Amino acid sequence: MKPDDISYNFSVTKVICILMVATAHYFGGLLWIPTTVALFVFAFSSGYFSASKYHGDFSISRFWKAKLIRLGYSLVVTNCFLLLLFLIQAKSKIFSWDTLLSMVGLNAILSWFGIHNHSPFGNGLWFLAVLWMFYIVYPVIERTNRNPKVAFIFILCMLGITTYLNFTVLVGYELWITIFGFLFGTYIATIKSRLPFIYASGILIASITTMLALNKYWGIHSLNYYFILVSAVAICHILLTRRLPDIIGPISSILAGSVLEIYLIHTYLFIKTPNYPFLGYVVSMLLIILVAMFLGAARDRLKTTIDKNRYCAVKN
Repeated sequence: MKPDDISYNFSVTKVICILMVATAHYFGGLLWIPTTVALFVFAFSSGYFSASKYHGDFSISRFWKAKLIRLGYSLVVTNCFLLLLFLIQAKSKIFSWDTLLSMVGLNAILSWFGIHNHSPFGNGLWFLAVLWMFYIVYPVIERTNRNPKVAFIFILCMLGITTYLNFTVLVGYELWITIFGFLFGTYIATIKSRLPFIYASGILIASITTMLALNKYWGIHSLNYYFILVSAVAICHILLTRRLPDIIGPISSILAGSVLEIYLIHTYLFIKTPNYPFLGYVVSMLLIILVAMFLGAARDRLKTTIDKNRYCAVKN
């Protein structure tokens, strides 16, 4: 499949995934299962496209600069909005010592060491912390993947390590399978190997069916992690081998540029209506989407203004 088709597939899927994540955070419960798959797809996508674009003798400093700029504008605009929101809500400890870490999504590192986050910023942003860490170590991963045999041994070892940690180091969210998603994405992009669509689809159907049967009829839940992992891998291969229907494109394109903003703000804009939960959910999602689109437009305007001023300064 052509690179443009793969880019289209993941662009559409990431919109669906972020809405799934927001929905799961609103309702909770068994929605954690598709949400885990969504997080894996996000991580896989970041790893895959980073490895597809940055390989060989690329400039490490340019790589880090590009990633910093990519996230920086969204973080600046979104944090300004959240600061205003917290001031209106009269939140406490807005300017606590850990505010800066929380604003850039690194407060998860504090929680890994048992340090409580006092700031209202950074709610649920552990994925962003892992993303930052991935960008930092990517040059090492890229060099490891240059040798196919070493790359295979590395990804196999990381599969074993992350699986072991998933059952032994409990953090309250799907950290380890997400970390593996980043690494697996770089590996697949490097070796350029794909499961045929028919095989990936069959594996996905068999995995979901077996997991549901084991859970419902035999009460076996201990194998869920493996079925979720297999399902997520199968979905990623499907996205690499078969273009999604074009009818989805125009719908998802409305939100494609605001995926990060939806992630950053969605937990702060939930409106709970105990008597009418679905109504509260619909209102919350509409509010989140509208605000995210506004912030996305503000981000683009800020970037355009700064780029224009920089160009004028260089030209003069």
